[in-house]
Amino acid sequence: MRASPPLTDPEERTDPEERTDPTERTDPEGRTGPTDQADPMEQAGPTEQADRPHPQGGTGEAFRLTVPVAMAYIPLGVAFGVLLTASGVNWYWAPLSTLLIYAGSIEFLAVGFMVAGLPLYQVAFTSLVVNFRHIFYGLSFPIGRLRGRVRKAYGVFALTDETYGITSAGPGAHLTGRQITVLQVVSHVWWFLGALLGQVVPESVKGFEFALTAMFLTLAVNAVRSSRSAALVLLALGAGAVGYVVDRYVVGESFLVVSLLLYVALISATYRKDEEAAE
Repeated sequence: MRASPPLTDPEERTDPEERTDPTERTDPEGRTGPTDQADPMEQAGPTEQADRPHPQGGTGEAFRLTVPVAMAYIPLGVAFGVLLTASGVNWYWAPLSTLLIYAGSIEFLAVGFMVAGLPLYQVAFTSLVVNFRHIFYGLSFPIGRLRGRVRKAYGVFALTDETYGITSAGPGAHLTGRQITVLQVVSHVWWFLGALLGQVVPESVKGFEFALTAMFLTLAVNAVRSSRSAALVLLALGAGAVGYVVDRYVVGESFLVVSLLLYVALISATYRKDEEAAE
């Protein structure tokens, strides 16, 4: 005769919904813990959090950062338009140059190239020397934040001293890829508008050329304020002093190249020394 199954008190039965705590999970080893996972930003260290872009204000923030650029690009673009017209070059070359060349100082030199009729190889070599600094800009420009080939290609084309200075220090260092593109496009528009306005300004008006110097001074002051390391400022001053001496007494027109090469070498040595000390 088969034994009857043991009777179970209905009050002792476990309800299926009470068998598992919804706030707990079981891993393969049988341990339980809360299902809530920590925020990746909280898990990341302070260095990783600082390297990630933190968008603030969206497109409006990027546009706001172009205001100092506009204060320099528009007057300087006007000066470029006046110079081009005064040199006897057709007026439409001013807006075309700003759209297709967009290289600031080399555009001013291009006016003399066109008037003098220099051969192409001389123009190419001069352009390489003048814009040699952009090689160093590319080492730290956050092109990885730009999505798509078109944005990356334009990011390289529109990489100017001013946009690089904004994206490398201060609030602009944490812009997203979209904000960087907006920053570069709006800055490009300021330069174009300045050159276009230069066609209606009389040649007798002077002083526009100082606008770029004033803007670089402003960017330099902001970079020094945002930097917590006085050593970098001292290294930059030292590299500039050596570059000036070499340019004055050794090789002419070499100030920028010598200063940048020396500064990159100094900060690389400092970084490696800090890494070894941390280990």
